[in-house]
Amino acid sequence: MKVKMTGEMKNKVWLAAVIIFVAISIFFCFYRFDVLFGLFKKVLSLTTPFIIGFAIAFLLNKPMILIEEKLFLHLPLKKNHKRALAALLAIILGIVAVSCFLALLIPQLIDSILSLISSFPEYMENFEVFVQDFIKEHGIRAEEVGNYFEQIDIFGKMTDFVTVALPQMLKYTYAFGSTLLDIVLGIVSALYMLMDKERLLRYVRKINYALFPEEVSKYFHRMSLLSSKIFNNFIVGKAIDSLIIGILCYVGSLIFQFPYALLLSVFVGVTNMIPVFGPFIGAIPGVVILFIIHPITAVYFALFVFALQQFDGNVLGPMILGDKLGLPSIGILFSVCIGGGLFGIVGMFIGVPCFAVFYVAVKEFVHYRLEKKGVDASESDVVSLENNTN
Repeated sequence: MKVKMTGEMKNKVWLAAVIIFVAISIFFCFYRFDVLFGLFKKVLSLTTPFIIGFAIAFLLNKPMILIEEKLFLHLPLKKNHKRALAALLAIILGIVAVSCFLALLIPQLIDSILSLISSFPEYMENFEVFVQDFIKEHGIRAEEVGNYFEQIDIFGKMTDFVTVALPQMLKYTYAFGSTLLDIVLGIVSALYMLMDKERLLRYVRKINYALFPEEVSKYFHRMSLLSSKIFNNFIVGKAIDSLIIGILCYVGSLIFQFPYALLLSVFVGVTNMIPVFGPFIGAIPGVVILFIIHPITAVYFALFVFALQQFDGNVLGPMILGDKLGLPSIGILFSVCIGGGLFGIVGMFIGVPCFAVFYVAVKEFVHYRLEKKGVDASESDVVSLENNTN
């Protein structure tokens, strides 16, 4: 007997198949998460040049458009030739800007690190004298403290750690040249992405509309545009915010006469790119270094960074970023923790814009489902519906 499938039955079968597939996929992801995560890391390492290229192209897209539309507007060239020149000039300007910044920063950082390494044994001796004086002033039994320090050999371990770690930091800084191939390939791929931007986007749109229903395709297209806007606002805004915080930290360190002002300010400014925890992470190396040199100075520096973080979180950050992400505070904290747990420092940085995109997508889906059910999406009407249901 042949069963005739109605449209409603087909939709139910299709929905059931999708639910079963999603359930099996989720189960497999949790059951063999280590395998999937290892595979993901392998693919990520292989595609690193293209990821770098996409990031560079994303950051230089607006400068390229500005050069093409303003600087090359009246040049007697074909459109594709203008685009190629504008993309090449944007890449060159980006390289020049980064090179100038590093040329100003790296020599001073190296001098600070070498000075710290050479002076560290003296700092350790002074710190040991400070501890002994503190013990005498407060009537602490020196024998017990001395035996404890001898057992754990804290001074020897701290000296060994710093004398080994700091040269390793310098070594790793120079070892950055080992990733030169990925960076060069990334720059080349970014150039091609910028030149063929419209063609690549057209291919993506065609694939989108070919695979999904029209309504879903329009939703994905709208979300991709929104994702681009969210990432652009976050990266540019955070970069400006961190640069200002780094400069303020440097000026404040000079005013309060903290040692190694530039080195400490670079730590604070760079880690400020990480929301919520960034300034505190950046302050830890400075506090440790200053505590060894002069403990009370470390306390002053910690208070200064805390005040700087309050100014950034309550005044400067909202002034630059505003409410462009649309995330509640708990959402930002959640995204930083989850992103950091999965992908480390990079995850803590990109976790916020990724979660912002996910938050908006879920929010739009909820509004869509409420409208399909004939329920007003406003909060008051949803609350009244719940009260009536109860």
